Amino acid sequence: MENLNTNNQIETESLSAVRMPRMLPLKEVIYFTGLSSTTIYDMLDKKSNRYDPTFPIQVKLSKGRVAWVESEVAQWLSEKIAARFY
Repeated sequence: MENLNTNNQIETESLSAVRMPRMLPLKEVIYFTGLSSTTIYDMLDKKSNRYDPTFPIQVKLSKGRVAWVESEVAQWLSEKIAARFY
């Protein structure tokens, strides 16, 4: 029984060591950035005059569902904040 506990503890520690990326749905990206959905999709569209190659690209999760990696959105916002001083 003690051996089983040890194995479970090792598995739990291994899982907690893996950091799962948090995915943000469009509504949360809108909330955190203050941008509209139209602006966000324009920033992703290379044909748009609002195209921004630095904006994080969404991840397709299923046929009708996309999300953005939270850390990438946070990094993009941090870079925008830092750039205001230059």
